[in-house]
Amino acid sequence: MDWIEIIHLRSHSHQDKAQALVAFRQLSLPRRTERLKSARLFRNHSLESDLSIIITWHNGKKQGGKSPLGLQLAAAFSEFGQIYHTTWECEFSLFDNEETR
Repeated sequence: MDWIEIIHLRSHSHQDKAQALVAFRQLSLPRRTERLKSARLFRNHSLESDLSIIITWHNGKKQGGKSPLGLQLAAAFSEFGQIYHTTWECEFSLFDNEETR
């Protein structure tokens, strides 16, 4: 089963958003594990103040909630604005018809 963590940042100002972008580009993540597929930054096209960090995990069960990596990123980026941190499990994949549960 794949699962993701979404760390949504609503930045306080344009300057905070710019600093968050710089901080993300300078991240040095812990050594990549088999389960960590990616950590990517997305920006909202409609709301200039919003960024989301999407951490994608492959297989294995969630550890009962948010990962240590996700918690660290949420804490670090909270200085730039309001954080909303959630986890999601893949229930079904339409493109490869792979049921994950």
